[in-house]
Amino acid sequence: MFKRLLSLMPTKTFTLLILSLPLLAVGKENTEAIETVTIIGTKTERSLEQIGASISLIDREAIERQLSRDIADVVRYEPGVSVGGSGSRFGLSGFNIRGIEGNRVLTIVDGIRVPDEFSFGPFLSARRDFVDVDSLELVEIARGPISSLYGSDALGGVVSLTTRNPSSYLGDQGGFAANFKTGYSSDDESAVASINLALGNETLAGLLSYTTRNSKETKTAGRSGGLAQDREEADPIDAEVDNFKLKLTYAPIESHLLTFTVEDFQSQVDQEIRSDYGSLLTGRGPPTLISERDAFDEKDRSRVSLTYEVDGNWWADKILARIYSQESNTSQITREVRRPGVRGAPLSRVRSSEFEQEIEGVYLHITNEYALGEWLNTVTYGTEVFETYSASIRDGSTADANGVPQREFTNFPTRDFPITDVKQTAFFLQNESVSADERLRLTLGARYDDFEADADGDSVYFSGNPGSPTPAGFEDSETTLSASVVYQFSEQFSSFFRYSEGFRAPPYDDVNVGFTNPIGGYKTISNPELKSETSQGLELGLRWGGEFGSATLSLYQNDYEDFIETLSIAPAFLRFGGVDPSDGFLTFQSVNRASVEIDGVEASANVNLGRILGFSDRLTIRLAAAYANGEDTSADVPLNTINPLSAVIGLEYEGLEWGAQLVLTAVEEKDQAEIAGSRLKTSGYGILDLIGYIDLSDSATLNFGLFNLTDKTYIRWADTVAIGSDAPARFSQPGFNAGLSLRVDL
Repeated sequence: MFKRLLSLMPTKTFTLLILSLPLLAVGKENTEAIETVTIIGTKTERSLEQIGASISLIDREAIERQLSRDIADVVRYEPGVSVGGSGSRFGLSGFNIRGIEGNRVLTIVDGIRVPDEFSFGPFLSARRDFVDVDSLELVEIARGPISSLYGSDALGGVVSLTTRNPSSYLGDQGGFAANFKTGYSSDDESAVASINLALGNETLAGLLSYTTRNSKETKTAGRSGGLAQDREEADPIDAEVDNFKLKLTYAPIESHLLTFTVEDFQSQVDQEIRSDYGSLLTGRGPPTLISERDAFDEKDRSRVSLTYEVDGNWWADKILARIYSQESNTSQITREVRRPGVRGAPLSRVRSSEFEQEIEGVYLHITNEYALGEWLNTVTYGTEVFETYSASIRDGSTADANGVPQREFTNFPTRDFPITDVKQTAFFLQNESVSADERLRLTLGARYDDFEADADGDSVYFSGNPGSPTPAGFEDSETTLSASVVYQFSEQFSSFFRYSEGFRAPPYDDVNVGFTNPIGGYKTISNPELKSETSQGLELGLRWGGEFGSATLSLYQNDYEDFIETLSIAPAFLRFGGVDPSDGFLTFQSVNRASVEIDGVEASANVNLGRILGFSDRLTIRLAAAYANGEDTSADVPLNTINPLSAVIGLEYEGLEWGAQLVLTAVEEKDQAEIAGSRLKTSGYGILDLIGYIDLSDSATLNFGLFNLTDKTYIRWADTVAIGSDAPARFSQPGFNAGLSLRVDL
């Protein structure tokens, strides 16, 4: 395992090292790098230089200056991290970190898990874009397995989103503060308006926030409209997002703080799926023509939480306790006009799908500092208990032109999986040790997770899935470990090494899935024997920090075992070509795969060019690049979730009253040898953006962005997964587009 890490992709590593070396050569002795504080890496406040892992931070200022509208925009300039979903009816997916995506990446908002992704069939795909980015104070991204701190689903990394508090506007002075923002983006004709009102003092304070955003479809580089799969323009959309949040803070005595939060996020999308108009469905029966297909989708997330923080108590240096409840619902309705036999009488068909999830939990962690000989130690320990309720339901009807109901071949309503309650209990312990000269930092961590699932096969489930076995409950436990070392060679140079483990419990919808499509001639069956997915990660890094900037180079290797492949051909029927001889249906089942391997190299640098040249310290060059290689070793095929080599280079000037940044994003082509199956190959491309700000007054700031200045036509690799036989141009990114926002602080 160590040999593979050290011999990792010499060509790509050498390329990224060459990019970084000029920045490493400009350092001087006895200088210090700018310190940036993060919490996600150790659950204690530490500078990035003290963490034995790769962490990315995106603060409120960067989110606003990049004119971020959603989670994809937030990571626009983060190589190795992406959010796909362009061209799809269902919009943005979750985060992809180093080739691992979906529910294998834990996403949390103020410490609370974002609802799961869940997809089933062509009419339901509940995704994780439940976040109003205008409410965010900080985004922290931890790359690689980190279950020793965060438990299940932190198999490939963690994205922690922290929302703003009253102090974000009031500071330490208290009183009253108001923040207003409006903005417009041309690529989707979106208009946003937000208001934040803060009132209070150091004892009692409150923040009331509201954001509304209206938009159309995101434009593509496609030239032709029209209908069916040849359509290159985006399908018409009317979308609205509303987010309301109330935060109250109360400090009864010094160093004690209670925070009460209520939040409600709602999204509505009406879409004419013109790319499906005129498409032809074939199966066991006669071909069917889809004359029209429209979508009406809604989703909402609401949560209530109470957090208690104590600093400097007599028996603990830090205490954080949280109790919370969150509900989410995704409702997707599809309305069609169909013509059986192509020229048959029109039929009106409706399909409605709903996925809901509720989570309730308590969380506690305590931090203590103590000395052991010449070593200063920080121990963090705690527990987490939460219960997740998940349910889905599908319904449908068909009527002729006179409104007369027609026969359905599926028993409605039905469920794609039985109602499932999963209870998880965890205990974690971490110890950070720092030598007396502060040159060596050693961190060891362990976490034990126990989870138990109860599946309820109610009458709706069985009526829609006749012949399905009684749903099986399941339980398991997992212990994950981590260890990291940071060594400071000098004031400028340091290195780090990390070993970490991750796991993901078998998803409820993979263990007990049930669906039969007589017309399509296929079915899905449960697999109560699924094992938890596990991962082991190694990362080796070198850091430099000095008067003129900073740079980091890291190599990593992640191995995944018992990777769950959702709805593969059922192994029991492989000798029959996947067909169950008892009923003649092609049969699918979720199965464990032996192993997946991902290796990669990442580099980043930030150098003050103006200071080097001796004329200004306001001119900066920023560089970030990432390369990964992944393989499903059980099938001996490349891993399609791996993004191609990418780099972001920015030249930034930051003045007292205005600033601008010219950003080049360069992405390598996705070679056919790196693709499994018939997925579309993508070409390499380079995109040039200009973003900046102007301080109109002490209280008003104008942010602007000119994106894709050269009007480049390109398709991101992350978006090709949904193309199929569609026109690829419909999944392309917008050509030249612009955006601006105006923020006023009172």
